[in-house]
Amino acid sequence: MIPLHATWLRFPRFVGDAAMQLPVLRLLREMGPDKHIGPIVVWGPKTTVGLVAGTWFCDATLPDEGKPGPFAMAKILRRYQAARSIHFPKSLRPALAAWLARVPERIGVDESLAGPFNTHSGPFWDAEGPFLQRYHAVLKRRWPDLPPMPFADFDPGLTIDKPRERYLCLMPGSTWPSKAWPTTHFRTLLLQARAAGFAVAVLGAPDEAATCAAVAGGEGLNLCGKTSLKEAAAWLRGATAVLGNDSGLSHLAAACGAPVLALYGATDPGGSTPWGPKSRGLRKDGVPCAPCFKPDCFTPGHPCLEGIGPEQVWTELHSLISV
Repeated sequence: MIPLHATWLRFPRFVGDAAMQLPVLRLLREMGPDKHIGPIVVWGPKTTVGLVAGTWFCDATLPDEGKPGPFAMAKILRRYQAARSIHFPKSLRPALAAWLARVPERIGVDESLAGPFNTHSGPFWDAEGPFLQRYHAVLKRRWPDLPPMPFADFDPGLTIDKPRERYLCLMPGSTWPSKAWPTTHFRTLLLQARAAGFAVAVLGAPDEAATCAAVAGGEGLNLCGKTSLKEAAAWLRGATAVLGNDSGLSHLAAACGAPVLALYGATDPGGSTPWGPKSRGLRKDGVPCAPCFKPDCFTPGHPCLEGIGPEQVWTELHSLISV
């Protein structure tokens, strides 16, 4: 049942961006009655919204039917008399919808011309620091005495049939080829982890099946395309350590509280290092073309990621586990 007069938080469609809303939800929950937050409704694309359905992080979820336009979204907000809308996707639609619905408080980022439709707004891409701190800066425009942004410590509330021994999670997939650590490096690291006595689960989306199969071989547990987002979160939460590219699952792992090492080539760990208590971003220094922020690499050998060897990554992972 969708409550009236609630705080509505818009989820984005990308897994990493959705994972970065989990600390925001925890912050709103911890603010609670003192800030008159009221019940919380999470709405947005079905896949990402399903991550928090039935959890402590919200009181209700409302998945989209298709891709609604701003007028259809406004109709929903009016129907349930939303008290405020918090919308951090870099999109005009949710801000315009909240304005059309005359939602009293509209909190979001300036990007995509959304700023004029918000009652409390701030920059994202032109701001500095970790992405979660940029969201926090926007929220502080509404609540100046806001406590620091917490780590999410997200628990999906599922039980999985995990290995008896300690296990690592590897996520070799990436939305951009330029952000992908070589498959052969992932494979070498998996074999090293198995030799050290760890089980290894390989996670990924269905369209990453070939990459995940090449990494898992016969020694790893290939879960690619076999888990829901919630089930993937349960695997990540129970892992001894997690290794991934700058990807959505790396951000989800950090939100679950797992020790995470994310590898960076085309992008910059300064802003997008996963937000978690044991998260690190690793990049190779001295590569003049990195970060290039381009989907494809045009430098022979892809030195920014090819140059990060499995031995270095294994050492970093071992250090992370020991913290």
